[in-house]
Amino acid sequence: MFQSFTDRLVASRIGVFSRRHALLLQCILAVLLAPLLARAGLELRLDVSTLNLLLLLPTVLFAARCGFWQASAFAISVALWLTCFFLPPPFLFHLITPHIVIALFVSEVSAFIVSRISQRERSYAAESEMQRHRTQRLHAVSHNVLLLNLQDSPEKQIAEFIQQEFELDAVAIVSNLPHAVGTAGIWAREEEHACEQKLRTLATSPERAAGVSIQPLLSTRGAIGSLLVLGDIPHLVLDSLASLAALALERHRACVNEGTADAARKTEQLRTTVLDGLAHAFKTPLTIIRAASSGLLEAGHLDEMQHQLTQMIDEQSEKLDDMTNRLLETARVEGEAMCLQLETIDVLALIHHVVQEFHADSPDSVSGFSSDTAIKICADGVFTPVSADFDMIASTLHELLNNAAKYSNVGSPITIALTEDPDELTLSVQSYGPVIRMEDRDRIFERFYRGLDHRHAAPGTGIGLSVARRTTEAHGGHIWVTSSEESGTTFHLSLPIRAGALTSTKG
Repeated sequence: MFQSFTDRLVASRIGVFSRRHALLLQCILAVLLAPLLARAGLELRLDVSTLNLLLLLPTVLFAARCGFWQASAFAISVALWLTCFFLPPPFLFHLITPHIVIALFVSEVSAFIVSRISQRERSYAAESEMQRHRTQRLHAVSHNVLLLNLQDSPEKQIAEFIQQEFELDAVAIVSNLPHAVGTAGIWAREEEHACEQKLRTLATSPERAAGVSIQPLLSTRGAIGSLLVLGDIPHLVLDSLASLAALALERHRACVNEGTADAARKTEQLRTTVLDGLAHAFKTPLTIIRAASSGLLEAGHLDEMQHQLTQMIDEQSEKLDDMTNRLLETARVEGEAMCLQLETIDVLALIHHVVQEFHADSPDSVSGFSSDTAIKICADGVFTPVSADFDMIASTLHELLNNAAKYSNVGSPITIALTEDPDELTLSVQSYGPVIRMEDRDRIFERFYRGLDHRHAAPGTGIGLSVARRTTEAHGGHIWVTSSEESGTTFHLSLPIRAGALTSTKG
């Protein structure tokens, strides 16, 4: 860093010396040119007024091309040599006469005006050229960031592009999410860990280090990092580079996320295909096993031990068959394209239908459910029919009842409530049992996930609630859970009320 500063100082001093040297040479040239032109006027027998008018032209040219001081040196020299050549006695310098003074004044004023206009135009042209050069560099950086290598660090690549195009001493990009640092220039040659710590401190410190420019990287999500530059760079250019870097980081992350999402989607498709294939492959042998075990039990002629073993085979094969049916249902519900057989449904009639079936099946199939368990239906009034798939909604409600029966306190009631809003019907299943943790209330709807407090409390696969959520979302509704000691655990399922429902009603 010190060596770079020394180089810039030496270069600036050399530049100042060169400008002064050029000014001196131009003044000497003007002084030497004046007597030659005055002598030429004498040889041509021109009068002083005519010669003053003609010599105003090189004065203006000196002012336009070189500057005011060079033009002044020429004008004063011309005035002195005119008194030498044109005023008697010749070849002697005299006091300047009034008409020479007036000519000198006009020349000086003209030189001053022309030099200022010329200087302004040169400054404007230099600024325009500098802006054009900066624009070209910005365009080059923007072109390079569009060609980022997705396999490498985007922070480091962008820092290298900026450092190379603008010939800066060092550039660093500190990213917040994910936490990463990319460096180029002299910072890249420092020890990695120490450099990262120093740059993060600079990026977050309210104080600015000498020679370091810092600009936040802003996106629609707010500040996502900082751009640090060591070197001379205008603030407007730094702001443009920060915007380019922020857009490049956002684009890189979007591409990475899209690739991850695409891989996850393909994995999900493969998983669904495998589940469907396995379920169908298991279905036939399980049916044969159940038929054989049921036939042995019906035929009799078994001793006590044989009867118990055969009954165990029958019970376990029934559970396997139930799991296979769930896998098939999961494969159907979670497929890429879910086909709904929509019809107009009286939801209250559907609830009564599901409760009757649940009472008929549950004593033998639901652990923890007894005939003493009461299922209350709280639904007063007339409810608007909804357009939905009857079998899938019935299966979802059956799953919620099954879940409530497994995890509720023995003998506690299960309540089904139905309410209507202008836009949707909400079906709720309430039970009293262990409270579901806040961090588990979203995750229990994920495939195969079971809460830490309940995974050993009752048998299950963690599939049912994920199927319930997928089914509800396919209908344009939502499913969620609330849980507390006072009000128990309640699963809520909302279904939109669509206009123009079908005319036939099932239930």
